[in-house]
Amino acid sequence: MVGGQPFSFEFVPAPADLSPYLNSLYVLRIGPHRIEEVLPAYSGQLMLASSGKGRMDFGDGFVEAPEDAFFTGPLTAARPFSIDGPALLLGASFTFHGWAALTRLPTVQNSDRFLTAEQGLGGPAGGDALSLTRRVRAGEIDAQAALGELGAILRTAIKPLPAGHADLIQATYDWLSSSLNPEPERLYASLPLSERQVQRLVKRFFGLAPSRLRRRYRAIRAATLLADPGLSDARRIEVLQSFYDQAHMIREIREFTGRTPRLLASRKDAVGVETLGPQGYGVVELFAGEEAEQLGKEPG
Repeated sequence: MVGGQPFSFEFVPAPADLSPYLNSLYVLRIGPHRIEEVLPAYSGQLMLASSGKGRMDFGDGFVEAPEDAFFTGPLTAARPFSIDGPALLLGASFTFHGWAALTRLPTVQNSDRFLTAEQGLGGPAGGDALSLTRRVRAGEIDAQAALGELGAILRTAIKPLPAGHADLIQATYDWLSSSLNPEPERLYASLPLSERQVQRLVKRFFGLAPSRLRRRYRAIRAATLLADPGLSDARRIEVLQSFYDQAHMIREIREFTGRTPRLLASRKDAVGVETLGPQGYGVVELFAGEEAEQLGKEPG
C-alpha cells in the first residue's frame, strides 16, 4: 500500500518552456502487489521505471514493457495493462505536437506499441534517460529531482517542427476544441491543403483519420464531463445529444476509456481514471470555452 492506498498518482505541471510539448510530468507509486486496469486512449508517454514490471495488451495479447526507460506510443483505443509492484514510475505525457517534435516518428506507424528509450529519444538522450532511471533506483536522486533532470533531457532532444506541420497540428487542436462533435469539413476548410493531404497528415501526427480522432476526443471529453458530480443538467443534455443515443454513447466511452460512464463515476481509485481530465491531457487539447469553465479551468 502507498499511504494506505493501492497507488498514488501525482501530476506535476510541465515547465513553462515545455508546455507546448507536454501535458504534464507525473510520479506513479504502486504498493507491493499487482494492479490490473485499463488505460484510456492516452497520448504518447515516456516512462522511467526504477522498480516494478509492466505489460500492456495492444490488441494481440500482453507485451512486456522494455527495461528501465521506454515509450508507450499514443493509444488508439483503451488498452488493458498490469504492473507488478512495488513500483515507482516517473513519466512524461506528450501532446501530439510534443511526440512529433521529440521522436520524429509518424504516430500512425508507432501507435499502440512500446518503444525503447533509444528508439524514441535517439542515442545520447536515450542513454541519459536510462542512466537517470538507474540513479533513481540506486537512491542517488529522488523523484522530484529526477523529473527536473528528465525535463532537461527532453529539452536537448526536442527540435522545433517545420512551420507548416506545427500549423496543421494547431489547426487540428482548434478544430477538436470547437465543439464536442466538430465536422471534418470545418478542419479541411481551415487549411490551405487538399482534403486528401489533410487526412494523410492528421494520420501522420495524430495516428487516426479525422473522423475517428473526433470520436476519440468526444468519448474522453464526454466521460470526463459526465463523471463530474457538479455537471449542470443543461450541459449533461448537450453531452448526450452529441451521440446518436445513450447506447451509442456508452459503447464509444467504453471503447476509448475502457469503462462505462457509471464505472468512471464510481471508480475514483483507479490509475486509468486518474489519467482522464485536464491534468492528464492538457486544457488546450481537451477542454475549451464552456467546457473549461465547467471544469473550473481557463481555456488554454
